[in-house]
Amino acid sequence: MISYSARCIFCKKTFEVVEGTRKYKLYKQNMKGKFSCEDCDSKIKLEARKGLLGKL
Repeated sequence: MISYSARCIFCKKTFEVVEGTRKYKLYKQNMKGKFSCEDCDSKIKLEARKGLLGKL
């Protein structure tokens, strides 16, 4: 299985982008792009849900 190392734009940690995932496809299209790790992705989603529910 092919994987690449990418750097998270939020926490600056290096993470693996594994073949077959959506991030892998995005990484292959734009290797100089900005990506976030799974931990930061889950934090962003959680904060978005909190913000949305706070407005209801």
